[in-house]
Formats: sequence, structure tokens, C-alpha cells
Amino acid sequence: MSTEESLEPRESWGMNTRALTTVVRPESAEDVAAAFGLAKERRASVCAWGQGRSYGDAALNDGQITLDMRSMRSIEDFDAESGTVTVQPGLTLGELWQHVLPRGYWPPVVSGTMTTTIGGCTAANVHGKNNVAHGPFGEHVVAFTLVTPDGQIRRVTRESEPNLFHAAIGGFGALGVFTSITLRLKKVHGGRLEVQPETLRDLDAMFLAFERYTDAGWDYVVGWIDAFGRGPALGRGNLHAARYTKPGQDPDGRTWLDPSKQALPDTIFGVPKRWLWRLLRPLANRPGMRLVNALRYAWASRQASQERHLQGHAPFNFLLDYVPGWKKIYLPHGLVQIQIFIPRDVARRVFRRVLEIQQGARYESWLVVMKRHRPDAFWLSHALDGYSLAMDFPVRSKRRAELLAMSRQIERVVVEAGGRFYLAKDSLISPDTFRATLGDPILGHFFGLKERYDPDGLLGGNLYRRIFKPLAREVEPIVLEPGQVFEVRSAPELPEPAEPLSSPVPDEEPMAELVGPGADAPPRSPHALDEPVTPSPERSDEIGNTDPDDPTRATPQEGQGGG
Repeated sequence: MSTEESLEPRESWGMNTRALTTVVRPESAEDVAAAFGLAKERRASVCAWGQGRSYGDAALNDGQITLDMRSMRSIEDFDAESGTVTVQPGLTLGELWQHVLPRGYWPPVVSGTMTTTIGGCTAANVHGKNNVAHGPFGEHVVAFTLVTPDGQIRRVTRESEPNLFHAAIGGFGALGVFTSITLRLKKVHGGRLEVQPETLRDLDAMFLAFERYTDAGWDYVVGWIDAFGRGPALGRGNLHAARYTKPGQDPDGRTWLDPSKQALPDTIFGVPKRWLWRLLRPLANRPGMRLVNALRYAWASRQASQERHLQGHAPFNFLLDYVPGWKKIYLPHGLVQIQIFIPRDVARRVFRRVLEIQQGARYESWLVVMKRHRPDAFWLSHALDGYSLAMDFPVRSKRRAELLAMSRQIERVVVEAGGRFYLAKDSLISPDTFRATLGDPILGHFFGLKERYDPDGLLGGNLYRRIFKPLAREVEPIVLEPGQVFEVRSAPELPEPAEPLSSPVPDEEPMAELVGPGADAPPRSPHALDEPVTPSPERSDEIGNTDPDDPTRATPQEGQGGG
């Protein structure tokens, strides 16, 4: 490990919250163990950082110690016969697929960007557009090496330590730091997918299309929804289904195993894509985004690309990489994403309700993505048998209270429906909301493992302190005896809704009145929109934030949020 330490500002990918942290850069598992010794001496907490692609605070550790894992990015072993690969956690998805694709393999689950690290994908148990068919990232992990705060370096499999395996994957680094991960890859017969686009007129049509492609066994299904569509057009959008090609189906498929064939286009609509976000900045407001969404829907409706076609794996999967710096349209205050997971039986009503809440608040999401999911065995899993809706919202200086109030409305609807949230995307939910969606038995067993592997509470950054630490004082830890295995339920039992989920929200609803906790509202907790934050030095000119009343101009205090 580099003996040099540096005090550095770090920022969430959504640019909505920041931290000042002591950064160390381990180069081996032994270095990680040594970092725990340093943390004990200083009574500090430790959080791992990969590429910082979490929208919220999952990789931030304000005033504490951050392990920058990017020096550990080697491919330790690749067996092209069995399709297994062992990598260090700092390796990115892009580096992985470029290495294995020429041998006829593809990562079985990928995020929307190729810049996420394998360690981050494992810690967050990410899902892709193929979740209903292929499950989350963790289902394809064969084994991992985990360094725990006692300094032990553990090789963990489903068979050797099933509890630790299913709790550490998706555990956001609260039980240990990954230093090596073995994956089983997907064998592909060519470098392209068979893709079928469709344009759908409303939410009902969108759900019917999802069910049709899912029932037919397509590998990938993803939908984009125009959040501004109202009335008969509520939930309109377009869908892309894709499946792996069969042997001999694509005559040029073998040539597409060359990574250079997978390069993303340099231009979009004839415009160099590096300029595109600048051209979109004048439209970065409610009327502008209403227009952008309407034009996108109209363009998709009229394109010959509605016909079935072949597309490379990278261009299909990594849509977030098409426009470099696209998130900058959300400057100066960034964005938050709320991703909700709703059981299949009530998802249509809940999604309609959530879209109506946004429209009633006049705070529509600028980008809405819909996916289909299946349950899995991981303890803190966000997935269930149902659907998800990921919604990007701009943070506005004078509308922060309204954004939080709208988030609280959405939280209550999700809890009523027996749904869940995804912590890799979250910046806002309260501890009580998370507890209500996951349940005390799962949390109790998780805190039991936390006591076993991290009795001094060394592991955990801003996310852990915001969500888990308050619950650890309320939920009794459940310590398992040696040999006992805890298996989570696939999904929480579905409660009866407290009100009709499809009831409209009037436009004149006073959002500001919902900020304080009411009789049926969970108590507020520290979160990104309440935190005073400071733009990182490298962004200060870009942000141009001169509003003296804006709390984002305050300076974070070193040492806040101690471990």
C-alpha cells in the first residue's frame, strides 16, 4: 500500500452530495488489512471506492478513510474452457469484456455503463436489462476473497460460508472489502444481439409488451417512459428487447468478437457526442425536457429502426456511455435517482400512481427506465418478482423541500405495495422506509453477521451511517450458530394498500407541507438534500454557483459523520 495519504474531496456520481476524506490506495489484500489497522488506531471508519459510480452516497466516507481500489485492477486468471475469470476489484466492466470477448465470452450481467468496477458491481449486486432472465450480478459470482476488519483474508463460496456469501454480495462493503472475485461468464456465439424495438402508446401497452417478450424468453427487455405524457398518453414510451444469437444465425457474428467493432459511435444525429450535453443545457428545465421527451417519442415512432436488427453487445448495453458528460446538464446541483421495485401484481397501478405524483408536483423525471425482475437469494437484495422504475430528478436550489416531499410520497406508495429500493441509486430514503421494505428478520441476521465480522464497526461510509446505523440501535442482532444457514424470503408479503394506488394527485397539492413528518410519514433522517456541501475544486468554475442563499456553498466539516 502506498504509505502516502491524501485528503481529497470526493463526489457522488449524481453530483448531489460530497465528502472530504483521507484516501489510501491499497495494492494487495495485505494492504487492505493494514488499512484496517490504521483505522483502529485513528478510530475511523473505512469505505471502499471503485470508480464512484453510485448516484448517491454509497462510496463516500466524509471525514474518514477511503480505500481507492483502482490500483488493484488485474485479471488474475481466465479459463476459456470453463468460462470462469478471476479479477481484482478495481477492474472495470469495460476492461473485462474487452479481454474476454475475443474468446467468445461476455459478462453475464452488466450495468448501464462499462466504467463500473467488478468490486462495485459485487458490493451493490447490480442488475442489468436482463435481470428477469439471468438474475443479478451476484448469481454469477463463483467465489470471492474478502478482507474483514480482524485482518483475516477469507476465500468465500456459496458452499463454504453461505451466510457471508449472500450477505456480503449486495452488502455495500459493510462486512468486508473484496480483493478478488471469480465470475462465471456467458458464452456467446457472436458479438451481436438480435434486437427488437417497439413504440408503445401508454402504460398498459408497455406492460403487455414486457410480458410478451418475457414469456417468449428474450434475454433483455428494457423500456423508456416519457414522464410528461398525460391522460391517454400516460406511460407512453419505447421498448427494446434483445436476445443472444444462436450458432450460425449471424453470418458476421464472429467478426464482431473483435472489441474494436463494439466501439460506440462518435456522433449522434451528426453531432459530435462530446458536444451534445452542452447543446442540451439550454433545455435543462421542465419545458425543455418536456420537449426533448416528446421529440424522442415522436422520432422513435417514425423510425424504420422499429424493425428487428442486429446490434453489438456494447452499443446495446452501455447507453449511459453514449454521451460523455451527459450528467452535466444537471449542474449546478446534480441529480438524484429514485429506483423503485414493485411486485408484479400491483406494479401497473403503482407506476401509474408514481407518474401522477410527479405530474401533480410539476417535478417530472427527465429520464425514466423500466425493467422486469425476478427474486434472488441475497440478503439485502432490491429485486423481487416484479418491475422497477428508475427516475432521474434534477436537484433545484429552491425546490429541495418539494423534491424531498415528493420522494416521501413515493416511499409511502412503495411501502404500501410491498416494494423495495436500490441503495446504489438512492440518496433520499429514510431508515424507517428501508426497514419497512426489507423487514426485521433480514436486518437482524445482517447485524448479527456485522457483529461477528466487524465488532468494532470499522466498515461503513456515509450510506451505512445514514441508513443502517440508526436501525442497528433498534433491530436486535440475530447471531447464528455454526452451521446454521439463513435463507431470505424471495419477497415480503404483499400488504393491502392503505388507499387506491391509482388515485390522482391534484396539481395544487402543497408539497412543502409534506416535508415534516406527519402521522403516516417516516421521520426524516440526514440525506443529500439536507447536507451542506462544497463543490470540488475541479468543478468550481464549471458549477458557477454564486447564490449566497444556496446551502451547497457551505463547507463540510472535517470529521463529520464519524465511524
